[in-house]
Formats: sequence, C-alpha cells, structure tokens
Amino acid sequence: MRSWKKKGLTAILAVLASVSMVSSLAACGGSNGAGKDELVLTIWGGDIDKRVMQKRLSLAKKKYPNIPVKLQYIAKDYDTKIQTMFSGGTPPDILEMADNINAYSSRGQLADLTSDFPNVARDYGKTNQKIYTYKGKLYGAPDRAAPAVIFYNKDIFDAAGVEYPSEKWDWNTFLTNAQKLVKRENGKTTQWAYCEGDWWAWYMTWIYQNGGRILDKDGKPVVNSPENVEAMQFYQDLMYKYEVIPKPQEITDSGADPLFAQGKTAMNVTGFWDISSLKDAKFNWGVAPLWHGKKTAVPMFFNALTVSSQSKHKDDAIKIVKYLTSKEGQRPIAESGLDMPANLAAAKDKSFTQASWNKNGLDLTAFTRSTSMTYAPPLTPEWSQITKAMSDGMSQTWNGKQSVKTGLDKAQKTLEQALNK
Repeated sequence: MRSWKKKGLTAILAVLASVSMVSSLAACGGSNGAGKDELVLTIWGGDIDKRVMQKRLSLAKKKYPNIPVKLQYIAKDYDTKIQTMFSGGTPPDILEMADNINAYSSRGQLADLTSDFPNVARDYGKTNQKIYTYKGKLYGAPDRAAPAVIFYNKDIFDAAGVEYPSEKWDWNTFLTNAQKLVKRENGKTTQWAYCEGDWWAWYMTWIYQNGGRILDKDGKPVVNSPENVEAMQFYQDLMYKYEVIPKPQEITDSGADPLFAQGKTAMNVTGFWDISSLKDAKFNWGVAPLWHGKKTAVPMFFNALTVSSQSKHKDDAIKIVKYLTSKEGQRPIAESGLDMPANLAAAKDKSFTQASWNKNGLDLTAFTRSTSMTYAPPLTPEWSQITKAMSDGMSQTWNGKQSVKTGLDKAQKTLEQALNK
C-alpha cells in the first residue's frame, strides 16, 4: 500500500466502533506481542518491503544496540488494523504512513516531529515538507519519495519518427506527438499514445499544470474553477476529440500499466514500482521527466515514518526514525531497487543513480531531476472525501455522458457540503 492506494475513512471509523476487534488485538498484550521495552514498527507492502526494512533495522541496531525494534508486517487492511490497535491502547511505536497521514495527525495520534527534523526542506525537499506538515507541525519523516516519470516505448517512438519525451514538452507538443503515435486498423485502435484514468495523480497533475487547485489557501474547495475546467476539458478531449488515449469502456479489463507492458501504449506516466514489472518486456523502453503545462507540476508517490503520540518510548522511537531516514539508513532502499529514497543525499548517491540492479541502463536521474518539479496534493484529514468526490463527480464525464463543467460542479457541491465551507 503506497500513497496511490485508495483508503476510506469510513472503514477506519467503523473499526473505532468495533469492540470485538479491539479486544482481539489488545489481547496480544504489551506492544502487540513485542517484548518488554521493544519498539514496534508497522509496514505494509510485499516481501521486498519486509526484506529491505529488516536490513535497515539491522543497521539501526548497530548504531542503537540498546533500542530493540520488532518489525510487524500488515499485509492488508492496514488502516483498519492500526486503528484497532490505537483503540485498544496498544498502537505501534513507529508507523509507516502515506496519503492519509493527516487523518491520524488531526486525531492527535501522531507525535509532532517538527523540532526533530528542523531541515526537512533541505534534506528531503520542499514538497515533502508540505506533504507531512499539518497546521504548521511536521508529523512524518520522509522515507520514500519517487516522482512520477514518463515510461516510454522506444520502439514505438522510433517507428513513428517522434522524438523521445522530456520535460521540455508542453501540452501542444504532447498532443502533436501523441497523434503520431496512435495506430488504427479497420476503424479500431490497436496502439494508443497514452493511457490514464481517474486516479488523483493523473487528473490533479493536469489541473496543477494549468495553474488550478483543489483547495484554495483557506482550505475551501475550488474544483470547478475556470483553470480546472480548461484542464479537464483538455484531458477529456484526449479521449473523445483526438482519440489518443482510450476511453474507460475501452480498457475495462486492463489499465495503464498492463497496456504499456503489453506494448499497446507509447507512454505511461507512473511510478518507480513499474521498473521491476517491466524487467521481461519484449521492447526497448526508457524513462524521462514529465512534460509541463502553464506550470511545472509532477506528482510524487510518498511514504513517511511516523511516531505514535501514545508510544511509551517516544524518544527512542524518534532516534530510530531519524536513523532510518538518514542517508545511511536509506541506502538499502537504493541498493535494492525497491524505490527512490526520500533523503536527497541518498537519492543522489551512486548507490541509486548507478545502481547495480539497473540492468537496462535506465537514466535514473529522470527521478532525481524531477524532485524539484513535484507538487504537494491537499492532504487534509478529508483527503479520502476529496478523491471520492472527484471520482464520483467526474465518472460520467469520462464516460462521455456529461460535460466537464457539470462533473466539476458536482464535485464542488459535494466538497462544499463535506468540508462545510
């Protein structure tokens, strides 16, 4: 589960009312089964996430031999189970967090880390500082932070005689080239230029690149602004007017990542995780920084390490978090190919930029160069309501059954009621 996973507050609130689940986890005793004075760190993910974090904890043990840490892996329903632990009075000491961090911080469940990370903008970038700051306080130590990049099929570009994509492209360049990358046979599209969906990282990027926003500086929704209407109209036109990206009904059994892996799209804007999924691709491919609009705006996929405000060993937990998010503590992330480290020094180190796992000779500086281009989405405590309002309001727009303005008006109305603003 990364920041791109959809996580509803409804499930979290339901758990808070579930006495039976609270009792079952609380019955584990102590710190969720940990030994006396042993810190508990919770994460999600797969086998590689577990292996890399365990290696990092082994390094932390050398620095802090008297601070034992137990790694607790939660394969699914992460938020639900974490909230159950909080309700039972046995929360983890250190928690992996992503886009719902302020749902926790607003409830007072996370420790204020502001004084412990005084140079977060310098060490991790301004976007990370904004992402994990709520009401002037920092609640997360940036751990993994890979900007989205363009994955592109070199064979398709070469065959069409189109220059490879780069951050120099603007929307007009993108559209002109995209029209050259589409293939149609007998009235049916067999090769798309690009593919997207209603995931926040896609549609918000067009909005931010056009100078739009989701919330204004006072936290009020402005999703139906002229800038947003213009951006989403361009996005819809890519489907229905120019037909360079598939309509929702044309990819019902697939998605952007699989279509690219199958060689059916020339470009895919996605995250670091797709590198490993393309290791057996039958075509030549590369990565490049994202194009720009009126402004530069690149989405970033992020994880942080946080400390429970209820931890009985808060000072020790903070020491471990500071080490894990240091250059040394994040080196295993870079060396393993798991992700891009959030620590800028670690990301710029040759252990990442010249990583031995990079068998395809990818230009990994596409990720590091994109760091300064990223934007911070509005991660308010109502984040899940924001993404749901946008998806619900715009679903018929993407299906071609309502106008862009109508869809954004629906989302605006829903958010005004939800946020009471």
